[in-house]
Amino acid sequence: MPEVRRNKSAVIARMPVFRRLVILWLVLIVTSCPLLFWYPRWGISLLWGFSVCLVPAMVFAKIAGQVRGAHDVKTSVNRFYSAEAAKFMLTVALFALVFTRDANYSVPVFLCAFIFAQIAQLALTAATFARRSG
Repeated sequence: MPEVRRNKSAVIARMPVFRRLVILWLVLIVTSCPLLFWYPRWGISLLWGFSVCLVPAMVFAKIAGQVRGAHDVKTSVNRFYSAEAAKFMLTVALFALVFTRDANYSVPVFLCAFIFAQIAQLALTAATFARRSG
């Protein structure tokens, strides 16, 4: 019987999405810090908006990034469902935390920061996958 060779490309390489999301979050936090001194209300709103979007995305990337290989598809799919559920619950909890606080923040700035971080996160993830596959 001929020996069957395993193709090394069947193992999925670990994606650096988590590390890049952490770097994106830190860059956005650092760039919004000067605004804390000039317009504290906007600075806090930016910090919360970026964090409410990117912290759950980092949790998802960390949990889903542990999936490697395609040997046990059911486990891989369950891991992605768990990661998405954790991301959704954390996002809801952070939104509830922000909206139930009596802090002085600007809702439009908070939502704009959230949307900007969401777009930046999606672009970063897409660029990461495009670079790795091409």
